Amino acid sequence: MRDVVSDMITRIRNGQKANLLEVPLFFPTPKICINILKILEDEGFIRGFTKKIINERIHLVVLLKYDNWQAPIIKKIERISKPGQRFFCKSKHLWKLNNGLGIFIISTPLGLTTDFIVRQYGLGGGEVICYVE
Repeated sequence: MRDVVSDMITRIRNGQKANLLEVPLFFPTPKICINILKILEDEGFIRGFTKKIINERIHLVVLLKYDNWQAPIIKKIERISKPGQRFFCKSKHLWKLNNGLGIFIISTPLGLTTDFIVRQYGLGGGEVICYVE
């Protein structure tokens, strides 16, 4: 069994370290990966992502983002909940990352969202997928 979310996070991390402008994702991407990329785009950590059709299969290309001094916007991205060890947390136990500059991506009954939305709407918590600083 492959963990496609960890693979996607590792590709983004390695692409940022190599100062690449875009990172291809060569596996059939499930909805959770697309939703994580949408959250990263909405929060301003990546420029976006595009879909390319290669050999009748849909592949994603993540467009990485850098600041004016060519330093990566994503300082740290780590997977928390893994297939062998799930991590669930209530909203009142979530702490703020990097004085509010980082985010947790949480899977709630209403879908993937950030820790800010979970606290704001009192969703109770859920599975903590990853964090980004």
